[in-house]
Amino acid sequence: MSRRRPAPSHLPAAIVLGLLLPPTLASCVGGSTGEAAPAPLGGMTASTGTQDSREDPYAKITLQDPQGRTIRLGDFKGKVRLIDVWATWCGPCRMIIPHLNRLYDRYRDRGLVVIGVSVDDRPADVVAFTSKVPLKYPTGMMNPDIVNLLGYPDAVPTSYLVDRTGRLRRKFIGFVEPETIEREVRKFLEKP
Repeated sequence: MSRRRPAPSHLPAAIVLGLLLPPTLASCVGGSTGEAAPAPLGGMTASTGTQDSREDPYAKITLQDPQGRTIRLGDFKGKVRLIDVWATWCGPCRMIIPHLNRLYDRYRDRGLVVIGVSVDDRPADVVAFTSKVPLKYPTGMMNPDIVNLLGYPDAVPTSYLVDRTGRLRRKFIGFVEPETIEREVRKFLEKP
């Protein structure tokens, strides 16, 4: 049995928790193992549970990237969207980024866009992180509009798979095997 060193007291609690938890945990904050959950089907929105067959609610969202530039999710209307909520301090988030980069590269010509949404408090932390770990897909900062639509995740990473019509189809909580995410993405890329 190995002993863990006490964490330095100057580190933020989230980092201390991440250092003390076994690496087999698949998510930060919620401690859940990775899972793929079906989202409400039939045009239900994540935040209200109401029918939304007329509009794409995601097309109304605007994010600010860590440098302060605007990302309009309306620019991705008609595409399959994988919205990945993550944090720079989250180990499982860092583990999934290379897979999301490959997924985006592989399927963007077929209509997929991956959108990162950081829950970090400071955009400067995201800028510093992405200078070391490149994200090939658009990444913005969490804001009240996205929280109103998706809710605030219990764990990071949490990814939301949205079809071409703007319906939330799947929710992936924690580190989910990349093959599982890719299989689900392909299902919705194949549908017109």
